[in-house]
Amino acid sequence: MASSSTINARAMRYTGNAYNCLKSSGLRPSVADSCHEDIDGQEAFSSRNWGKREKTVHDPRISPELGRRVGRYPFTSPLASWVVDAFINYQPSEAATDLVRRFSAELHEAFGKERMQSNGLHNLILTEVIYQITLEVGGEILLAADKSPSCVDVRDEYHSSHVAGDDHFRVVSGNYVYSALTGVDWAKGKNAYSDRFKKFEKLARKAVVDLDGKFSGQDRSFWRFSLAYFSAMDQAETSKEFTTPQASHIRTDLDPYLLMAVRGFDTIGSAYMCSDGAAFFDKEGMDSLIGSAVPNDVMDLHTDILTGETRNLLRLLYPNSWSIEKSVKTMSTVFSGMLCELFRGHKRARLENREDGRIAATSPAYSFCRARHRRIFEIIEAYTDKYPEFWDWTRETYRLAKEQMTKAGLNELPIQALYRALNQDSLPESPHNEFYDGYFDMIEKSLDGIDQSENREQVKRALGVQNKLGELVCDIDNLWNVQLLEHDKTSGWGREFDEKSDDLFRQVGELLCTSSRADTSTGWRIPKEVYRFAIAYGRLSMSLSYIAYHTIVAIILTYGVVSTR
Repeated sequence: MASSSTINARAMRYTGNAYNCLKSSGLRPSVADSCHEDIDGQEAFSSRNWGKREKTVHDPRISPELGRRVGRYPFTSPLASWVVDAFINYQPSEAATDLVRRFSAELHEAFGKERMQSNGLHNLILTEVIYQITLEVGGEILLAADKSPSCVDVRDEYHSSHVAGDDHFRVVSGNYVYSALTGVDWAKGKNAYSDRFKKFEKLARKAVVDLDGKFSGQDRSFWRFSLAYFSAMDQAETSKEFTTPQASHIRTDLDPYLLMAVRGFDTIGSAYMCSDGAAFFDKEGMDSLIGSAVPNDVMDLHTDILTGETRNLLRLLYPNSWSIEKSVKTMSTVFSGMLCELFRGHKRARLENREDGRIAATSPAYSFCRARHRRIFEIIEAYTDKYPEFWDWTRETYRLAKEQMTKAGLNELPIQALYRALNQDSLPESPHNEFYDGYFDMIEKSLDGIDQSENREQVKRALGVQNKLGELVCDIDNLWNVQLLEHDKTSGWGREFDEKSDDLFRQVGELLCTSSRADTSTGWRIPKEVYRFAIAYGRLSMSLSYIAYHTIVAIILTYGVVSTR
């Protein structure tokens, strides 16, 4: 296999059965596929301060050598109709408008400069509408959280992620920018974290080489869009001392679909899509953006509450008044909905060559960053200690989620699954899909207490790795899927598991770097071993510990956050 400086989704391999499932899925989602491009003329937007544009708008660039055209502007698709409807029906409150006014004006000026130097590849008007409304809704959320009578004591010790600076991750970062940037901590804008935006900008500039230049004839404006938006949001968050509730739920009274839409845009996912080729904001593109954000919110809800983060979608959608049984059912639907979206993402990436699908197909790079220097197992230990029923609830979460991995589930968009998790509806009866059968087998062996340590060669074959890399992957699998359920663990095992995981990743990173080689033009070349590990880790990153975090969310929704001090 030829090496490359960026991970190539088409080099990701599937078993024959899984590949056949992708090809024969015949997806027919129920939401209409109408999209819109020229939405800035809507009265709801043109009346806003940022809706007035003095700068010249560059005409779309139409050229055969571009090789593609996903919308009126070649590298920006139209916007999904359900998002347009949510945007049009949203009228910002006077308080939110006042809060973000100055930062919105700075964002508007940044887009004005981009329009002056645009080369016609990206729809800058549509992109500004997206980011401006996301900023306004972010202001609404800050104000809603600030109304809480019971405030959280912000915990700064949770923010210790320095992943992107680890030298042995050069092999997966290179110009693979998403890998580096997802390691950045995003917390509520207290003064204690005032340097985090500077860290983001520093990492972005280091990873992209030259944000102000051109790359392969395509502009890098999408990174400047992201930087400008995050700068505006950061300034809004730090403009005063906001409070956040101790309970998970933040009641905004906003349309749930509006909240889902802006959560999809409140990431660097769209910039990553552009980095790889084009920005897809249509129905499928929105699926990818939301589908890449929600697993992050599941893993981070505990920490987000303690650090005062307000834009976690789970905090905005689901109330605290439910029984644990109802919360478990909700999180099983969230879990199955994201598995279904991951399936669709793989299909878009592998069979349709869409950049939005690659957000899912290249999720292992995200897992690299989120798994290191985090208190993954220390937090699990806190919840299992307090709630003896923890693993019973986890088994039930898994059982209910597996039941929903059907044809009907695959045809349900992430927004529909998230809303169904809110109203507790069931899917219609339909056939089971076999794409995840190997993954389910791995989980069930773990839940049944089957020790695979004597069958390491079988584990290696199942995960597609061999030699020294295979041994390290087996060690990760044993730690996460066997030792995790052992009953004789001593107090403090969570921190020990985190440290062991960190050391295993260090060894993997060093091993992969020795199998790569420097390249004077791109910095690093990606060898085939990286693909093998990415595939194996892509499955391990969704193993028992990941499912356990859905149980943690269910517990938080019903009983609140457990202290880990």
